[in-house]
Amino acid sequence: MKGKNDYYKPLFWILGFLSLLLAQGTQALDKAPSIFYPLPAQAQGKIFAAQNLFLGEEGGIWIHDVHGKVVFFDGKSTLPRRGSVLSQESENIVYLNNAFWTFIDNELYRTYPAQDRELIFSLTPGVIIKKIGSSGVFIWLADNTHFYTYNTQTHELVTYSFKEMYQFNHASRMIVNDAKFVLSKWVLATNAGVYLSEDESFSHVLSSDKHFIEKIYFSDKRRELVIGTLNGALIIDVENLKRKKKLVGESHVLSITETDQEYWIGTDDGLFLYSFLTDEIIKLESNDRNTNGLPGNKIYSLVNDLQGGIWIATNKGVRYFSLFGQKFKRHSSALFDNNPMTKIVTRSDNKGYWFLTRQGLYQVDAEDWQEPKLIFPGEVHDFAQIDDHSLWIATHTGIVIYHLQTKKMIETSMLPLKLRSNDTKHLEFDHEGLLWGATGNHLWSYRLADNSLTDFGSEWFVDAFLPAKIIKLKSTRRGVFIGTNHGVYLFDKGKIVFLRATSHYGQNIDIFESTNGDVWFASAYGVFVLAHDRSDIRSIDMVEENISPKCLTETGNGIWLTSSQGISLYNPMGEMVKHFGDPHGLMNNEFKSGVCESSIINSQQQLLLGSRFGLVTAWSSELSVATPPNTNIIFSQVNVDHIPVMFGRGRFQTLELKYGSSISFLFGALPESRALSLEYRIAGYKEWQRLESTQLTLDHLLPGHYRLLVRNYSPHPQNSMINSLSFIVENPWYWSSWAIVLYLCLSIGLIAFASWWRSRWVTKVNRKLKAKVALKTDQLRHQSKIVLVNNQQLRKQLQIRHILVEQMLDSITPTLNQLIYRSQLQQLARLESLALKVKCELALLRNVRNDKTSTQLLYDLSIILNSCVDGWREEFAKANISLAVNNELKQAYIESAHFNLDIIFNTLLSDAVKRLYRNQELQIHCYERDKRLFIVMIDCGDQVQSINSDKRISGFELEEMQLLVQRSGGEIHIFSSPERNLVELSWPSVELVSDAPEMIIVEEHSDDKFIDITEKEWLKKVEKLVHNYYSDPEFSTSSAAKLLFVSERSLQRRFKAVTNKTFKEYLNEIRLEKACQCLLAGGKVAQVAFDCGFNDPSYFSQRFKHHFGLSPTQFVDDNE
Repeated sequence: MKGKNDYYKPLFWILGFLSLLLAQGTQALDKAPSIFYPLPAQAQGKIFAAQNLFLGEEGGIWIHDVHGKVVFFDGKSTLPRRGSVLSQESENIVYLNNAFWTFIDNELYRTYPAQDRELIFSLTPGVIIKKIGSSGVFIWLADNTHFYTYNTQTHELVTYSFKEMYQFNHASRMIVNDAKFVLSKWVLATNAGVYLSEDESFSHVLSSDKHFIEKIYFSDKRRELVIGTLNGALIIDVENLKRKKKLVGESHVLSITETDQEYWIGTDDGLFLYSFLTDEIIKLESNDRNTNGLPGNKIYSLVNDLQGGIWIATNKGVRYFSLFGQKFKRHSSALFDNNPMTKIVTRSDNKGYWFLTRQGLYQVDAEDWQEPKLIFPGEVHDFAQIDDHSLWIATHTGIVIYHLQTKKMIETSMLPLKLRSNDTKHLEFDHEGLLWGATGNHLWSYRLADNSLTDFGSEWFVDAFLPAKIIKLKSTRRGVFIGTNHGVYLFDKGKIVFLRATSHYGQNIDIFESTNGDVWFASAYGVFVLAHDRSDIRSIDMVEENISPKCLTETGNGIWLTSSQGISLYNPMGEMVKHFGDPHGLMNNEFKSGVCESSIINSQQQLLLGSRFGLVTAWSSELSVATPPNTNIIFSQVNVDHIPVMFGRGRFQTLELKYGSSISFLFGALPESRALSLEYRIAGYKEWQRLESTQLTLDHLLPGHYRLLVRNYSPHPQNSMINSLSFIVENPWYWSSWAIVLYLCLSIGLIAFASWWRSRWVTKVNRKLKAKVALKTDQLRHQSKIVLVNNQQLRKQLQIRHILVEQMLDSITPTLNQLIYRSQLQQLARLESLALKVKCELALLRNVRNDKTSTQLLYDLSIILNSCVDGWREEFAKANISLAVNNELKQAYIESAHFNLDIIFNTLLSDAVKRLYRNQELQIHCYERDKRLFIVMIDCGDQVQSINSDKRISGFELEEMQLLVQRSGGEIHIFSSPERNLVELSWPSVELVSDAPEMIIVEEHSDDKFIDITEKEWLKKVEKLVHNYYSDPEFSTSSAAKLLFVSERSLQRRFKAVTNKTFKEYLNEIRLEKACQCLLAGGKVAQVAFDCGFNDPSYFSQRFKHHFGLSPTQFVDDNE
């Protein structure tokens, strides 16, 4: 066993070589164009300026930006979309053991994503921590005077002093830039050289002098130390100190990482690679600086995701580089700058290629890509090589021939004029020695042996697809295929036949014949094959639906198809074997249509693929056996009741959910996530369920232990990676043991309570019954009050009818006496007239009824009025109101189809009793003018409202009063002012045999009963106000107080003293009594509710039932 000193003594020798950095010279670098994939958020205009990148335990990248925020990238989304996964932002953060470590003054904190931070330890008060980092299982801290290490496994804290370090240099402040635990010792990179730990202090490595050291990286696998300085990175072999040291880069080193084959060095001047195999230094550059480039020269952080990729943080965003993508070599040359290729053909000598570009036709040697030779400058549409001697070139001025041996143009005067002078678009040689070409849309063939030209014209196009255009010519063993913008034609045995089934695939892009004779077609809407032994086409499935195929070629490994999503390998049966695309070295939509080729270079088959950014090459045999890195499914975010509780699988402990909670999972995948399709199942269930999106929500879970399994959907599920997460749904509180004990205690308590409650219940029931009886009694009292009022009105009407009959009988008595007298005198002539008069008067008596027919009958208006006045004299006398009748009519007859005169007079007299005050007088004048009978009522009481006013008289609308008068054949006019009221009624008079008038003597009665005049007048004023405004829903105690110019409290107190009830109770009684009268008059329940001041018919029904004991509907039904 070696002692500890045997391990760290070589470090002094290693660090001594830092002096080489002072004498460095320029380096010979190779530059390789590469593809750097941006985050998807960049397409939305977001740029993450990251200062640190950390690799998640299960995949994904933690991004610590320059603002101190931390977000998680899962391959599809950046979480959270706003804010940070940490509750407090910090500029100094390290990631270790699924947690973030940071400090505040003298305290070290640990924070798990979406959790609260926890204090780990506190240093001596007054200490201010300046730097934090990690190495292995250690967290290290540094202030101005000490260096601290914390072992996250043993929780041991060790302190080292900087006292000796200040003795070795004259720096005013010691700054620790980086620290690594190497061979049982701590190596510190500072602003004043390198220091090595000894016991509880540090010793200075003299050979490092006072140079600024930024980074230290130790490779456990290669046993090498990489030291980053302001002038590059020095690579030192720990076990072989005599080995030559390698200096990478010439600028400030900011980050270092390692892959299986290279060191990656990030500097402020770009990204450098040191290859372990070739010992070469390569500077990576981008050939697409807009979208897939590497913006910015400063490489702040490098992370190897251990899945075949490197994450790069620059001053202008975060990029991803695929190590697998190094299988695709990109060639940068001046030939490809702003000069896109349109065709690649392998030379017949297999030593190079023909490249057709916008600038002309080039010859390129396979061993020297950087020096292409221009064969023919200018615009070239197509070319074809017949043999090893000549190259036929199609231009806009005709066909030219280039001799490959002499490298000169050949005279073309022997060619037909049409070939020498017309614009030729396409050229193709077939197996019979014919040269096929297209001039515009005219197809022709030229036989070199006899110099004969055959012109097929353009009439062979199907008329239904005109206008048409020739896109591609391809000679095969089955004939010449002609690709157009609407399908494919075949020339065979002297005929051109349209393959109608190809029209469904749209414009033809490329045609290729495989070694077994099958012809493959790439069209705008898909790929299909015409087998050598069949006449029908067969569709070929692509890696995704709705993508565009680009080009077809073949190697010994199968058929290669480039598309808008990369390159795919198919076997001869048309089954896809491999696919390579974004993000494994290729980009979407980068390949050009019809630009691809395969060749054999040094006994290896090579693929040449035309790209928008130049040329991409790859070895067919290497790709055919290569497997892209596996895609790992990541639990990006877990929400419980829509609250994030986990980001990036930060903690591996089992989640615990309360019963009834919902849990949702957001999934991601790296490195490939653009075509992510998932399926899941719960452990214990056999069937996998497809997940249409990347989010899964589980609700209404029963208590128990659950384990969610997720994998990427694949036709070969045995090759899919499975990830899982366990969680527990806790028992609800009512299933717990303490709840059961509580149930037992409650049961005992309920039994004890039941006996006590029963006695209380009997008492309570008795009180309720008593209250119900009291309520029912009150309701019956209100009903009886309404019935008494209605009965009083009916009695009044019946009384008036009796009086009317009596007065009419009295009027008939004199006539009967004369009849008897004349019969005794035997005056027969006079008897007849008397009998007719009696008959007429009896007819008048018979007409006094509610006749609902439309027959016009005669009525004595004077008798009816006198009867009504006689019926109301007693009421007027009780109210101490004088009633003066001036009846100038003796016998006043009117004609009416309806007898309602008594109702009219009753209503007016009833209203007068209510409006007039004590000692006032009601005057009634009856007279005849211009054959009309007039009855005029004059008083000085409260003002009568106009016909159009929404008020009532004795329960009837004034409009209803006008309608009653009109039905009787008369007219009514009301003239009202504050001083006097005048109601004028008139009817047309009817002539009838009259006799001696009967005088009606109106007796006046007086009531000597004394009433408090002041309170009576005030109460009548309030009652008048209520009768005027009760139909207004907004009318209330406060409204009445404002109209009476008193306070609400004063109104309540005075009204209570006079009436022994509150104003609100009185208002509700008036509204309900009016509603009862309206219902008796035939009104609808809803309309009556609104007319009587109720906003809600249901509330009206509730109050009506509470007041009268039955609902309005029942009240109407009972009174029908």
